[in-house]
Amino acid sequence: MTALKAQTPARGISLAGDYGDAKNYHIECDCSSTEHSVKMWIEVNGDKETQDVEVGFYVDTWTPFWDKKFNRFRTAWNVLVNGVNRQEHHIILNKQAALNLAKVVESTVIELDSR
Repeated sequence: MTALKAQTPARGISLAGDYGDAKNYHIECDCSSTEHSVKMWIEVNGDKETQDVEVGFYVDTWTPFWDKKFNRFRTAWNVLVNGVNRQEHHIILNKQAALNLAKVVESTVIELDSR
């Protein structure tokens, strides 16, 4: 079995924007559904002494309003009382795309840190 190496350009991951102290990427799900894709932001904050890295993932979610097990009132109540509605999102990456994602995060942090 051959060892996988990160690809350039990276399969399943594309640069969507470069904003100086932040980069935006588009990550495709291996199931080929555009509804499952993820937008990822990597940003370096603070000065050189106290820098931290913020990685944000943005996904489109949907709610099964007409599903018999789903209760809209319970969800609305949780938002009113707890201020949050928890949802989850899964993305399928093959081994190559997962390795590419890890390398993109690593190289972006190093690049943004050097700016």
